[in-house]
Amino acid sequence: MKLSIQHHTTHSYERAVSFSDHALFLRPLDSHLRHVVRFEVATTPASQQRWLRDAYGNLVLRCNFGLLESQQLSFNTSIVIEVGEDNPFDFILESYATAYPLSYREPDLTALRPYVNAQAPKGAGRVLDWFYQAVPSPMQHVDVVQFLSDLNAAVARDINYVRRDEEGIQDPDTTLALRTGSCRDMAVLFIAITRQLGFAARFCSGYLYDPPVAGEDTHVFNRAVGSMHAWAEIYLPGAGWKGFDPTNGILANGFFIPCAVSHDPKAVDPIQGSYFANASVASTMDVSLEIEGMDQ
Repeated sequence: MKLSIQHHTTHSYERAVSFSDHALFLRPLDSHLRHVVRFEVATTPASQQRWLRDAYGNLVLRCNFGLLESQQLSFNTSIVIEVGEDNPFDFILESYATAYPLSYREPDLTALRPYVNAQAPKGAGRVLDWFYQAVPSPMQHVDVVQFLSDLNAAVARDINYVRRDEEGIQDPDTTLALRTGSCRDMAVLFIAITRQLGFAARFCSGYLYDPPVAGEDTHVFNRAVGSMHAWAEIYLPGAGWKGFDPTNGILANGFFIPCAVSHDPKAVDPIQGSYFANASVASTMDVSLEIEGMDQ
């Protein structure tokens, strides 16, 4: 299947300002099931652009605006990508990794250390209390995939989705207290729980295509349609990194299009940069996203 992604972000300022380099984590990651046919970013003001690959293997586009000043900063991204069907359950785990609790072995453990942290980070001291009451008989699960799927579904059930375009991520305890959060917040909550339970977990930012129901203005499964998406990936020996989407309570399939992964969500904010002014400047941001299937 070929998809068209049109992603537009515009910052408007009350007076002209200048800009630092901006780093864009918007290009989808290629794989055996994904191939980027076209990726273009037009900016206002115009920018010089260069590519780099970061420490996680993400492709990052750096935009340099020089000394130009403007009251508007916009990124108009146009992507065409081919995606293949992906059965999220089509894998075979290593024999030692089929049941919970799971213990990683070398050499995987050396590579996974940045993603494994059993100590509760600041702002995530209450997540296991919620886990033990939200997931029925959690320690009695045998099948590790069912164990993770139950947790994934519990987050989707207990946390109401709200779109938040402002920067920053709620800490997991706040998300649980409010019982609301964006997809970023729910992914971070899921990661905080799974790491404390001994899993290697990482944050994934990207796009999710949700085909509309024929003849209706509704979608099949995505509560966060119309904005970039975020989910978690868990490393399962024998299967590799497998995506779990706690916003929608499902496992990631071929419609999930990752653009960036990291152990730290802040490292892969989709658009990163600053503006410069002599005094504070009021600003607004407008974001639009359309993902559509294309005729072959």
